[in-house]
Amino acid sequence: MEHYFFDLHFGNERVVDDVGVDHFDVGSAVYYGQRIADRIGRDADYRSLTVHVRTFEGSVLAIVAASAGRGYEQLALMGR
Repeated sequence: MEHYFFDLHFGNERVVDDVGVDHFDVGSAVYYGQRIADRIGRDADYRSLTVHVRTFEGSVLAIVAASAGRGYEQLALMGR
């Protein structure tokens, strides 16, 4: 198991993850980062959110944003 960190970036704000989470591989860590982005990205104030997935050594593995489906979900809810 490897230890990964998930930093949140939105606008000029940045929240650094100093705890992290263990994952079996890079794929599951990136998937977890995507889930974080999708969950927080539901809020209209955080559409610009990106999650930076990084290793224990500090190198960035991936930068993920909320899925396009979240934007469509927001439009459908606003259209009601």
